[in-house]
Amino acid sequence: MNTIKKAAGVLAGVVALALILLVAAGGCVGSGTGVSQDLQAPADGKDQAPLPTEALPAPTPDETQVEEGYALPAIVPAEAPGQETMTRAFPTKFEKKTYTIEIDVNGSVYDGARNVDRRWPVSASWDDPAVMTAYYRRYIEDPAMEVFFDDLTRPFRYIKAADGLNDEEYLELLITFVQQIPYDADAPSEPRYPVEVIGNMKGDCDEKSLLLLGMLAHEGYDTALLLFPGEHHAAAGIGITVNGNPSFRVFESTDRGKYFYIESTGPTYIGRYTEPFGSAEAKVVPLGDGTKRFDRVNYVTRITGIYQKIDDRLPFMNARMEEWRGEIEDLKESLTHGTYETREEWDRDHREYTDLIMQHNDYVQKFNRYIEVRAYIADHPYDMAGVYRYIQNSNVEDITI
Repeated sequence: MNTIKKAAGVLAGVVALALILLVAAGGCVGSGTGVSQDLQAPADGKDQAPLPTEALPAPTPDETQVEEGYALPAIVPAEAPGQETMTRAFPTKFEKKTYTIEIDVNGSVYDGARNVDRRWPVSASWDDPAVMTAYYRRYIEDPAMEVFFDDLTRPFRYIKAADGLNDEEYLELLITFVQQIPYDADAPSEPRYPVEVIGNMKGDCDEKSLLLLGMLAHEGYDTALLLFPGEHHAAAGIGITVNGNPSFRVFESTDRGKYFYIESTGPTYIGRYTEPFGSAEAKVVPLGDGTKRFDRVNYVTRITGIYQKIDDRLPFMNARMEEWRGEIEDLKESLTHGTYETREEWDRDHREYTDLIMQHNDYVQKFNRYIEVRAYIADHPYDMAGVYRYIQNSNVEDITI
């Protein structure tokens, strides 16, 4: 009967484990229903600049003069920065290793970025993707950012060469690095530049998304800015090679291709998102001219499919075991203290009692195995290939209930 009690103890971890993936897959909209305050326009209209009434061209990376309230002015590197160079170190888990990635931050670019007037366009501009595109693109396409991204990607290129990473693995390294940068719950309402995120060693959802987009575009990946006007939200997208029907929403551009959502807030599998982003209206704005894509769509589909299958089965299994425990306790009471007219009747109840215990204990083993695999999937989003192999070796797909 010790095994019977075991399932109840194991079940206590189910709710906590459910929260693990929710947090891992969560974004700026933590509840799945609210809107990120980081991406909304300031409540005080006096601090907002008016939109121009005439049609304006989208800003280009070498543009130095832009309309106030439509896109950001160019960064002017500081002539006398507080520090010429700042070195920042980030511990980053990737696959089976933990790296300490040291990044040299150009002090002139960092101080220049901090001095840019980055006020939001008026809130109505969310209805015009060109306005928000111009605003956001400036964060990663400003000429001064090229210097920063050159410095930023240098240690990653070293890791790629030293560890023999292919383009797919390198992509996952860059993504998981940004996801593991500490989240800043007290970030200002207007986004900070990628150079500030690295310099400050923290950022919120839109800031980390802009950092990630800049890194991926710089390294030749097919990336896109995903705008959700109704939610006042922007996120990063990565081009995908699609075979079959992925289990996640695919975001399509009119002139480039298809993209998966990348959650930058914390370690999360590529393609995962919280609601309402699975159904909300989205505008897809390709960035850069990269051609490299995310090809392991089948990996993430299988991993998250197994996770969902386990999630669907655990409540049923728990309810079934509770039912059996009640029947077992009733039979035990009857067999111990009840009155039987014949030994045959007692033997019949005893066989039923024994069979129920065997069925229950078989479910306990399967339940515990599901919990183990579920926790491993939730805890290792930075090791997609390793999780894929773990699932194959676990034989979890062979479990029947």
